[in-house]
Amino acid sequence: MLLEQRAEIAASLDKQLRHLLKEIESTKESLKPVATQCSKSDPQRAELMQNQEIIYKNFAVAEKRYNSLLHTQKHLEDEDYGFCQDCGDDIAYKRLLLMPEAKYCVDCANEREQ
Repeated sequence: MLLEQRAEIAASLDKQLRHLLKEIESTKESLKPVATQCSKSDPQRAELMQNQEIIYKNFAVAEKRYNSLLHTQKHLEDEDYGFCQDCGDDIAYKRLLLMPEAKYCVDCANEREQ
């Protein structure tokens, strides 16, 4: 991988980290408990709780990806970064721009999903 490409991946990673951090911080406000003034049989309360569950799942996914990107940021300069952990081939540059934390090339990632 060229140094220029690695720098572009690092910039993309930084941008993604900033975006996720903003998303995580704004989502924290929505994770407050559902108002207790609603009765347990109130359909609005059930809807609020369901919405909160969706928000929590999205929060957990964002937080997990944020931590994965932080880990990648620490290891971006490692000599094995950008190589598939299964086959050893280069991971496509465009894939790394979108998913800097990718550990597998497209072919191996697809095989793992099956």
